[in-house]
Amino acid sequence: MRVQRTATIVVVASSGAYLTWRLLQWRARKRTRKSVERVKSLLREGPLLAIDDPDVQSRVINTAIKRASKWMQLRESAQQMTGQVGGISANKKPLLSLKPDYVLKPLYTDHRGIRELIFYEAMVAASRTTQHYAAFLRPKTEETSRMAWIDTLAVALSILWQDPVVMEQEAKLKEAWRKVKKEADALDKLSKFTASYYGVIGQKRFDPEFEFGIHEDAHLLLQDITSNFVKPCVIDLKMGSQSYEPDATVEKRTREYSKYPQQALFGFRIVGMRYHEPSHPDADEFGFVLVGKEYGRTLTTKDQLLEAFRIFFTAGMRSRPNPHDSSANLLELAESPVEDRKIRTKTIANLLQLLRGLRRWFDENESTFRFFASSVLLVFEGDLTKTKGSDLGRASLKMIDFGRVRRADAATDESKSDEGYRKGLRTLHGLLLDLLDEDKGKSGPTLVSNGR
Repeated sequence: MRVQRTATIVVVASSGAYLTWRLLQWRARKRTRKSVERVKSLLREGPLLAIDDPDVQSRVINTAIKRASKWMQLRESAQQMTGQVGGISANKKPLLSLKPDYVLKPLYTDHRGIRELIFYEAMVAASRTTQHYAAFLRPKTEETSRMAWIDTLAVALSILWQDPVVMEQEAKLKEAWRKVKKEADALDKLSKFTASYYGVIGQKRFDPEFEFGIHEDAHLLLQDITSNFVKPCVIDLKMGSQSYEPDATVEKRTREYSKYPQQALFGFRIVGMRYHEPSHPDADEFGFVLVGKEYGRTLTTKDQLLEAFRIFFTAGMRSRPNPHDSSANLLELAESPVEDRKIRTKTIANLLQLLRGLRRWFDENESTFRFFASSVLLVFEGDLTKTKGSDLGRASLKMIDFGRVRRADAATDESKSDEGYRKGLRTLHGLLLDLLDEDKGKSGPTLVSNGR
């Protein structure tokens, strides 16, 4: 009898242990599958976050407003920016400048505004930790289940006992987190090529009356990348072989392509430049010449494009143009022979160094993001009295305009790599080297490598 009772206890205990293990195994497998799906969902297709989700809009906008709240009292002193280069900003509003070194960029109230704001906030989150970045990407905070501790124990035991299903899911989970970390690292590294971001001002809170929650008075508060220059010379390059996204309508594609068909060949177009040339007949009261996007669209050959850059980088250093010549044709204003002009070789050398860094970022992160209708700003000091010693050739290169950034995996298979943007960087690199080669032919070897 006693033996029979003992056997029964053993059977019952064994059955209970087996059922408990099967239950724990089931929970572990369910938990790991769910974890993989949750992490994979962080890297959604298209824009970085679900821009149509009011919760996402509210969270991002209110966070940005809070970030810039300490600057709100300075909004009254903002002035229209002098010599804005490139196209008109959102809703035909100009850029504003704010002392000591800030720029207020009007936010679009459509999808471009929320997408640009998300991009800047993403860079802030990525600068902290991968977990912070993952929390930013999550649609909303998930409630912790009362059974979470059991699931954690179940997963730990399953890993200890090498459950094949759990081990497979754990490998997938590590790979999913690796992709999240790669994206966070890419954004963190890219921040050195963008203006510092301080939040949003001009709006008190998320506004549900607007489609994407952005009020028409909202402005991005950014670093003025020209503030450290006395007479900043700036050129705005709209990068990429196309300025429309893969899902653009036929009408949109046709309209954008017609603006400058050569953009598909060169990988960028000049949308504006401003350089210091007091002797120029079209110079303003401060000695600056402002060139609009119409000029950039006239540059149909590489030689014409090179001449445009030659004009830009010899500004203030060319022979004085004929004071009686009132022609507005910039190509005719380059009157002095090439051999009589001095090219800013140190400036170009410094820009090439920055450009190589940006090209390296695109090479290392070619399958991460794609940038459409984004620009690169090149800036250098136009005041020759301020370019001596350590300031000689001082220059800056920054990316701007992120209203059409999307994950590369959301594009078609043949366009996962942002080849259009990379083509523009290669073209720009080659043009700058060509200018140095011209100077090398006149004055001997330069201090930069001619590697392309």
